Amino acid sequence: MSTTWIQFLLVVVPVLSLIGSWLALRAVADRRARGQGDDEAVFK
Repeated sequence: MSTTWIQFLLVVVPVLSLIGSWLALRAVADRRARGQGDDEAVFK
C-alpha cells in the first residue's frame, strides 16, 4: 500500500506544479494585456 501512495505522489506533485505554473503565466499575461504590467517600473 505504501508503494501505491508513493507512485500517486510521484504523479500528482509534478502535475499540480505544472498546472500552477501555467495558471501563474496566464495571470501575468492577462495582467500585461490589460495594461497593468508595471513590472518594468520595479527594475528601473
